[in-house]
Amino acid sequence: MRSAAFCCGLLLLLSGGTRAQDAAPGPGATPSPEEFSRLFSSYCLEKFPDDAAVASAIAGNRLTKLDPDEASLFVRSKGGGEGWIIQGDGGRYVLTAEKPPYQACTIRHVVLKPFSTETLNALADKFVAAKGNRLVDGASTERPMGDGIASAMSYRNEVSAQGVPTGEIFMFAVVGYPGSAAEGQPRHFWEVRFSRVILRNAT
Repeated sequence: MRSAAFCCGLLLLLSGGTRAQDAAPGPGATPSPEEFSRLFSSYCLEKFPDDAAVASAIAGNRLTKLDPDEASLFVRSKGGGEGWIIQGDGGRYVLTAEKPPYQACTIRHVVLKPFSTETLNALADKFVAAKGNRLVDGASTERPMGDGIASAMSYRNEVSAQGVPTGEIFMFAVVGYPGSAAEGQPRHFWEVRFSRVILRNAT
């Protein structure tokens, strides 16, 4: 099942082939939404959707590129996309940049305790307001995915001052995974994901 394969691949990528908890804060620790926000801003707001600017930032920070099979675990656009691993103070993050028709820039992180969306929402609000636009709440979904995995997603749509959709969406997702019963492994963990999506080129 794809969800199970995704779960295993996610652990492998973020742990660098070591134990899962080495890629995330220790049990009971709260990851930093500030670091998550800083990384999202650096790549997905300041550089994306300019491919050259994204590539320059990635090269300058010497990020580790995912091979095509690894990237396919995260990329959903029919146009394809690429992924990289970012080593942060709070663990490893996965950055993906996807091509139209589902043009998206996403930061993902595995945590042992989900954090509030407040910092990320405020970041997106400020970014959109600087363009004279605003964000309005869209759909929110919660659903089981099988194998003990469950997801919760919320969407915020960018609209102009007149309320006309611009074709840009911010999506926040939390996916809960069952952990391992093995000693030293987390009993439960979450993938936290924040995306900036541009649908103007969709056909």
